Amino acid sequence: MAGRRFGRFCASVLALAVVFWPTFAGTARGDDPPASGPVEQTPLGPITALDKELLVKVRLAGLWEMPMGEEATTRASSRRVQEVGAQLMSDHAFLDERVVRLAGRMGVPLPDSPNADQQSWMAEMRSRTGAAFDDSFANRLRAAHGAIFPVVSTVRANTRNEAIRQFAQVCNQVVLKHMTLLESTNAVTDAGLSKPVAAGAVDAPPVRTASQVSGSDGPSALIVLLLCLAGAVVTLVVLRLLRPKANVK
Repeated sequence: MAGRRFGRFCASVLALAVVFWPTFAGTARGDDPPASGPVEQTPLGPITALDKELLVKVRLAGLWEMPMGEEATTRASSRRVQEVGAQLMSDHAFLDERVVRLAGRMGVPLPDSPNADQQSWMAEMRSRTGAAFDDSFANRLRAAHGAIFPVVSTVRANTRNEAIRQFAQVCNQVVLKHMTLLESTNAVTDAGLSKPVAAGAVDAPPVRTASQVSGSDGPSALIVLLLCLAGAVVTLVVLRLLRPKANVK
């Protein structure tokens, strides 16, 4: 009788591990598509929050990269940085005209000034001259382009709005072009390849919650515990089976 109860217990533990493993394994991968939010109807078709985010981010990029690109043509000590600045200014003027027109037709409000981080980068660059300006320009703009590149690519791949898709296609080509141009200055360091932060801020690693740790870096603590328990039970079963039986007289 005890042996049958023990066997049922083993079967229950293994069943739990089998049932919960796909769920936790899927959570660990973190490969679900990004949430795009509710769909909003516009004169040019439906758009999502992610579609609108693209418009806002492209507008913000132009608000600080156009003036800094123009200033680079006279403030930079490197001829290459001057050339890259002129190209970035021209390209963002083109994108800014398109994004303002597209957002206006869709009824999406756009900002009129750079955000706080962008203003801090502009202030940093304007406080520097010569090679120091070149380094700040190349790294700040490379980091900013690296941050918006995944947004552009995600919208291009997932949007259901044809106008947004075409705009994202153009933005994708421009952002990739700008990253290549900035890298061609030979001034981009690890700072330009990292997450952009406000000037003077310390780029500390984000603090993750327990659920984020268990859901992004591997199996959760619960599934590990279940598997360990299942392994222990199987070991005990094997030892029971291998234990010599007493002779019955």
